[in-house]
Amino acid sequence: MVINKSLESLYQLVHALKRQLHEDVEQLELDITPMHVRVIKIINKTRPCTAIDIATVLERDKAQITRLVSTLIDKGFITKIPHPVDKRSSYLCVTERGMEIVEKLAVIDNAIQVKITKNISLDEIALFQQLADKMINNLRDQ
Repeated sequence: MVINKSLESLYQLVHALKRQLHEDVEQLELDITPMHVRVIKIINKTRPCTAIDIATVLERDKAQITRLVSTLIDKGFITKIPHPVDKRSSYLCVTERGMEIVEKLAVIDNAIQVKITKNISLDEIALFQQLADKMINNLRDQ
């Protein structure tokens, strides 16, 4: 039964984290989803960044990423610039407006980090990270 309880705990943790992120992002009144948030963060962190890079990180198909990217371009949060070598590809960049969002998201991330790790020691956090990494690798090794 420990395994079932662990799995249920993981479901609850993921759900609570997603709910908190969704609520916090909703307060920014940006009309974007947590998945859009992840895409903006990936583009900001990965330079240069292509849609294929995002699809790889998120383990999603390119069509899904194209829709997410299109929404972010329409909202003025990111822009495309031509790839200097491959004319079929474009680099994605966060705009000034997008950088304002990235800064607000960093504040949200920090607040969630503080909230989620309240009353948890650094050793416990390190152990959790090790276990989570192992679980992720176990699921990927299928």
